[in-house]
Amino acid sequence: MSAGFSASREVRRVDGANRKSHPRNIAAPPHFVPPGPSSAPHSSGALPPAAPQSLYFPCAVPGRSGDHLEIFQLLLAVFQGPTSAEFHAAQDDPLYEPTDRLVVKRGERILSHVHLTKRSLRFGGERVPVAGLNWLGTLPEFRGQGCAASLLRAAETQMREDGAVLGQLRTKIPHFFRRFGWAVCGRHSFSRAKPREVLANLSDGGYLHRSSLNIRFWRHVELPALMRIYRQNTDVAHGPLDRSENYWRWLVSRKAFDQIIVAIDGPDKLELEETSAPIVGYAVVRGRQVVELLTTPGHPTAGPLLLARACGDLIEHDDRPVTLQAPIDDPLHRFMQGCGGLTHHHESDQGEVLMVKLLDESKWIRAIAPALLARARAADLTRPCELGLLSGGARWQVVVSSRGVKFLRGKLGRSYLALNPCELARLFLGHLDLPEAAAQNRVEPSTQTALETAAALFPRLPLWRPLWDDLPA
Repeated sequence: MSAGFSASREVRRVDGANRKSHPRNIAAPPHFVPPGPSSAPHSSGALPPAAPQSLYFPCAVPGRSGDHLEIFQLLLAVFQGPTSAEFHAAQDDPLYEPTDRLVVKRGERILSHVHLTKRSLRFGGERVPVAGLNWLGTLPEFRGQGCAASLLRAAETQMREDGAVLGQLRTKIPHFFRRFGWAVCGRHSFSRAKPREVLANLSDGGYLHRSSLNIRFWRHVELPALMRIYRQNTDVAHGPLDRSENYWRWLVSRKAFDQIIVAIDGPDKLELEETSAPIVGYAVVRGRQVVELLTTPGHPTAGPLLLARACGDLIEHDDRPVTLQAPIDDPLHRFMQGCGGLTHHHESDQGEVLMVKLLDESKWIRAIAPALLARARAADLTRPCELGLLSGGARWQVVVSSRGVKFLRGKLGRSYLALNPCELARLFLGHLDLPEAAAQNRVEPSTQTALETAAALFPRLPLWRPLWDDLPA
């Protein structure tokens, strides 16, 4: 956990001060306080009731094609972005509809806006429909009137109607979304080192001399090779988006990168047939970041050589550090550390976090049922295996038997966990450290068996979402 969300991607945010923020950051004014007695996460996970502060009660409505120009002007006023190219690229998304933009209007004037995207998430071999929440903002003179809250309610409703099981966003103001049941879930994963040190380490290790791989720029006709390599690396991963061919073509056409480099096993020749294409790895470079670097199994030198080519190109400008975005279990992180670099694997990066909201708990459990069965077998849990969940006043029970997995409403059983909806979302997605949460009383097990069963069924997972999907055009 998506779509990835770096210091080189900055744009001003209008919030009463001239601060820096991610261009896809979900902006809401710090002085806007959603209705509620405190800033703690809402206990039930539901949105707080509306409490308009003026005679005007905001109502969110779907956008129309004719609203695009005014929406673009609103975003420029609030975020000083996106660029015209990025705004039009979003409309070329294969699944885009004008109604994916929700707006609050007074008369014909648009006061507030949010953009929803339809995606599919890879989660341990399963595909799960998810929705992205982007560009939430309100004109400064209309803040504090409940516009953002109205958009969030309408957005959640539309996400569910579109079949999404999970909502995702990136933001630097998590306190705003916590009130509405959104949970911080996912970690930034990157390493940073000086390119001269990387090249020196590669030369000392003999990578640059003994490899038979050729490194060159990618050609558009070689898109199937990139699709194949991405699929090989993400089919059983947890967090990356499932990219269809149409999505791939749109992703490349957005030009949210400076260059794509490929590693070729053998002579450098153009292969039009993907079955015989010798491409064994690729790297996507944006600024001083390698935002995606993936290789096929059996080619351990492809990653270091692709990284070397990227560093060689960057060093022509200056020797500032290069950043590698990659899942935390990627061996290139250890390589970067060996070059004197540092690895960052934390929930926050310069204040930016990834957040999620479970839109339908039962659909999520059904989606990951094969994984639950496999985990129960691996842990040798007795059948049927039962785990109760008490969250936000709701009662559920997960039952894993030889016949499959059931998610029963209204049942709890003797062994259960009591936790708030945010912790429940983190548990289901494999982000929650159960022993730590129990020690801090964020999770209260009724029995030791409940804690052990939950740890077996919902272990910590290496959540990772490639950054490329979320880069601005």
